[in-house]
Amino acid sequence: MKRAAVPDKHSASLRARQLDMVRRVTFVMILANLLNASIVVICFQGTVASDLLYVWGAAILVSSMVSVGTQFFNPRDMDPLDQRSQTALDNFTRGALLSGILWGVVPFIVMNAAAPGGQMILGVIVAGMMFAGTFLMARTPAAAISFLLPVGAGVVAAMQLLNDQTYQFISLLSLGYVGVLVLAVSWSYKQFVEQHLSECAVTEQSQLIGLLLRDFEESTSDWLWQTNAEGRLQDIPLVFEGLKGADGVMRKGEPLLDMFVEDDVHHILKTSLMRRQAFRDLALQVKTPELGHECWWSVTGKPIFESGKFRGFRGVATDITQSKEIEDRIAYMAHYDGLTGLPNRITMQEHLEKAVRTPLPPKASRALVWMDLDNFKWVNDTLGHPAGDELLRQVSGRLTGVCRDEDIVSRISGDEFALIVERPDWEQLEDFLDDLVERMSEPYDIWGSTANCSASVGVRLFDSFTSDARVMLKHADLALYQAKKLGKGNWCMFTDELDEKARARQQIETDLYRALDNKELRVFFQPVVDAETLEVSGFETLLRWEHPTRGLVYPGEFIEHAEDIGLITRIGDWVIRAAMAEARRLPDHIGISVNISPLQIHSQSLVPTIMQAIAANNIAPERLELEITESVLMSDTEFTLQRLHQIKKIGVRIALDDFGTGFSSLSYLRSFPFDKIKIDKSFVSDLESRADNRAIAIATLDLARSLGMSCTAEGVETGYQSDFLRENGCNNLQGFFISRAQPLDKLRHLVELKDTGAEDTAPAPRPKLRLVEPDEATNRSAKVS
Repeated sequence: MKRAAVPDKHSASLRARQLDMVRRVTFVMILANLLNASIVVICFQGTVASDLLYVWGAAILVSSMVSVGTQFFNPRDMDPLDQRSQTALDNFTRGALLSGILWGVVPFIVMNAAAPGGQMILGVIVAGMMFAGTFLMARTPAAAISFLLPVGAGVVAAMQLLNDQTYQFISLLSLGYVGVLVLAVSWSYKQFVEQHLSECAVTEQSQLIGLLLRDFEESTSDWLWQTNAEGRLQDIPLVFEGLKGADGVMRKGEPLLDMFVEDDVHHILKTSLMRRQAFRDLALQVKTPELGHECWWSVTGKPIFESGKFRGFRGVATDITQSKEIEDRIAYMAHYDGLTGLPNRITMQEHLEKAVRTPLPPKASRALVWMDLDNFKWVNDTLGHPAGDELLRQVSGRLTGVCRDEDIVSRISGDEFALIVERPDWEQLEDFLDDLVERMSEPYDIWGSTANCSASVGVRLFDSFTSDARVMLKHADLALYQAKKLGKGNWCMFTDELDEKARARQQIETDLYRALDNKELRVFFQPVVDAETLEVSGFETLLRWEHPTRGLVYPGEFIEHAEDIGLITRIGDWVIRAAMAEARRLPDHIGISVNISPLQIHSQSLVPTIMQAIAANNIAPERLELEITESVLMSDTEFTLQRLHQIKKIGVRIALDDFGTGFSSLSYLRSFPFDKIKIDKSFVSDLESRADNRAIAIATLDLARSLGMSCTAEGVETGYQSDFLRENGCNNLQGFFISRAQPLDKLRHLVELKDTGAEDTAPAPRPKLRLVEPDEATNRSAKVS
């Protein structure tokens, strides 16, 4: 008989069930043995077989007692993996074999001595014993077969020995009966094994699911939930056991909706439950008994349908309290300034978008106020960045103090703040702006140090024509820029004129980029003459922009823009190269001066450009003179002086332009050996009428002479000015009295130009200029264009 295959991991549990069966059927089998043996002995008492039956009955009794004893000494908690468990099964099989042998002997004893009626009784008893034995011991097939085969063999053999064809035929039927019982034992055992393996698989799956669920609950804050068709919570095996997150909240039988605070998301949950629709990641606030402690869950669920009938909902709940707090914190940080606690740029933008769409009440004035601190960088540089942070906090405190509760106060970035204020009329708004500037101008006490940090304010009034928040911000920024130009601690209202200037500024900056590529820049030259001989000694290079639509544009209109957009270095380098190319056409004794901006002096390309321009045009270095203003020296003085010494070593001359208009001219004269000082035209223009200008001019000339420097006077427009300066020792003169700045080709009447294509020749005689009398100055200047 082929036995069902049992995996090793399940053999122990199968043996345990077999042992349990043995304990339960042993006493039933013993009782059946004794009862049937008693019937056989009583029925055949007084026959020739009586004595043998008594012996047989005694053997049955002894074997039954042995079986009882064996089971009595087998412990009930026997380990199925222990060898004793297999020994117990083997002992049971041996007992079954002994019992089968005893019942297989009884037909030999009775058949020859009994009448046909007695034989029938014995046959019924033996057939019943075979069936009952195999049925009870089917889960231990070895014991069942050990019992069945001896009994069957005894019955068949006893009938064959009777030499009666009827009994022989019955013996064959009995043999078939035994075969059927053997097959029944095999089939029953196979079913028993398959049932056991299925139960083991279900148990393993349940244990695995339970393990996963317990691990799921221990490692995360998630848990499963289920409701019935009425929306009340139901127990889910292996889930609520030992649950921590839902204790006291998620209770069996409670409606799911009653667990959460009613809000918009709660309404979505309610609607989904009513419509029997799935929902996902609904963030719901849980009703908790603890006051002041918020608890948030993320709930996901879907409806359950079985055989087309709605059974409820099943899903997952997650404790998101911590992540909700982090999310709220991130949202706060995204909309509020972490330093001052004021709304940030994003929040201000949202309020501004709303404000431009909100109609103004009659006669009311609403304004966007853009504020910037004037001396904030000084506070950071002198007192440190922590002091700067403290200043910003104090500024925010003053702003909230001067504003009303309904006003919007925000910090945009750095030291910039923005406000949206509304007052019943213009007068009150104007008073507010005055109070704001005055309050901001008051000194700040920062950890015992006093900081004076006023504020410049730009104001843009709301109107019914402007609905674009970006335009409002742009206009407020233009007003702020104008307020800073007017001076610190002021407020300025936006006007259309500011917008027009800004557009023009933007257009100029755009055109400047094109000007370099389209070669629209030009160099003009203004003669510089010797004060004694009136001979041309040099030319100052002046930049002009030949705009395609605006015509000739002077530097005062675009140099500042070039500095702002970073083009000044490219333009300055171009001027040096262009001036040197033109200097090649001049006599060798004529010098060329070029103005250098503060930004250009810090450029890495300045020195290489100078050297390349000089070498490319074969110009003596001493013919080039660079003019710098005091503002150049005021920015990073040490580096600037090093750069000037580097240029001077090349042989290039250095002149200090606009002398006397700065703050520290004398200290600069001591720090660097300038070759020339140029008297600013502001001191020359009123020499005829102002004694102080004459005194300053004389002092400057004396200073230059004492320091061994030459001196040039700018802006000479009259003969009196020329005579006065010459008589007091001025070396060179420059101004409209001599000539306006013009292209070099238009100055041929003053200097003879070389043909750059021919070989160099001897210098031409120096041309002389006739001094113009004071009454002729006006006519002369009108002729020189």
